[in-house]
Amino acid sequence: MFEWPVATPINMAHYPRRALYEHFLTFEIPVVTRTIQLDVTSLLTYIKDNNYRFSLVLGFIITRATNHVPELRHRIQDDVLVDFNKIIPSFTMLSKDKRVYFSKGVFTDIFDNDYQENMAINDNAAKGLDYNVGSENQGQVFITNNPWNSFTSLQFPYSKKVASIPVFGIGKMYNEDKKIRVPLAIQNHHSLTDGYHIGHFLDILNRHLEDPGLIAQPFSSNFR
Repeated sequence: MFEWPVATPINMAHYPRRALYEHFLTFEIPVVTRTIQLDVTSLLTYIKDNNYRFSLVLGFIITRATNHVPELRHRIQDDVLVDFNKIIPSFTMLSKDKRVYFSKGVFTDIFDNDYQENMAINDNAAKGLDYNVGSENQGQVFITNNPWNSFTSLQFPYSKKVASIPVFGIGKMYNEDKKIRVPLAIQNHHSLTDGYHIGHFLDILNRHLEDPGLIAQPFSSNFR
């Protein structure tokens, strides 16, 4: 059964980022967007050997990395800063008639379980059977896949209501220096995260790209 993540309000009296949080809330557009060129050479070999879908495997790694960075589980929900016990992926799917549908996935941090569940959910979404589209719960990340073109920069639509939800955009693969790379655009809310936290996220992401076998193992982050 699908279970949404649960939010707990953060005690602002003990919140170490309070000054930065309040400062960036005064900005009209308080989000930061950057694009990273990922080396997915080893990951693609792993995916082909196991007959996996690239978008689902990278989506799992992105969601796992998000869950292991506490600040990326924070959201501004109804003007209240909250911490979610977990974060799930929300995929953008293209149907056969070329319309976009949204697919709210699952995350248990057990790859085999998550892969099979999300594959079934995404297949339904591609048929036009949206899953939990109307939920206001913000315990998720948005993951969109654009395999038709590569990019060095990408600007996402901005909405204040959901601005604290991180957004990830995956672009088209390309060859460079005998490596296969793919652009990953990342949008995050500056009231909640700084470059350090994105560095923590990317450290986890790159460790999985260099050693894809990590996805099938229990994982812990020791980023400093």
